[in-house]
Amino acid sequence: MAEESGNWKIVDFGDADGRVSLEVDGIKVTVNPKHGVDVYTDLPVVKHPATNDTAVKATPEIGAIESTGEHKGEIYGGIYPADNKPIWFSAAPKLMDHFKAAAWAEGQGGSLPTMKQGDYLATLKGKGGAFTEIFNRGNSFPAGYVWLAEPTTINRDFAWCQRLSGGDQIYYLRNTELPVLSVRR
Repeated sequence: MAEESGNWKIVDFGDADGRVSLEVDGIKVTVNPKHGVDVYTDLPVVKHPATNDTAVKATPEIGAIESTGEHKGEIYGGIYPADNKPIWFSAAPKLMDHFKAAAWAEGQGGSLPTMKQGDYLATLKGKGGAFTEIFNRGNSFPAGYVWLAEPTTINRDFAWCQRLSGGDQIYYLRNTELPVLSVRR
């Protein structure tokens, strides 16, 4: 498919994932809509803003609830430093034991936060948006805690949880009901 736009000719020749590669006179450009643009050249490269509103979507604010798209209804948690990719959270409507929590998170297309993701979650305190309600549950048990994915290595009847107010991680019996967050990447 080709489309004329002023002096430009737009040609769609991407693969099934939307990736496009082009090489002209030793200059190679690869475009991957999910991961960005790679340019291989010794010449200067100039980045221009998108020419229409649909080409680039603004990054949501941390704590914002997504209203459309793949992450609709989820809370944006920023860029997770371990892999520099966005992290999204969903809060369960009720307290659950660790077994039901893991099943609920999987049913949301995600998982319970890992211990490392729980550490990151604790850094989001005070970031606002939907995180305000999550972190304002207090320091009390069980309100101020959320389940993490890992069971303990000491005894499989226990699993780790994140205390939101203090940021520390402790373990409880897996049949204890705690608040639940799901993570989707």
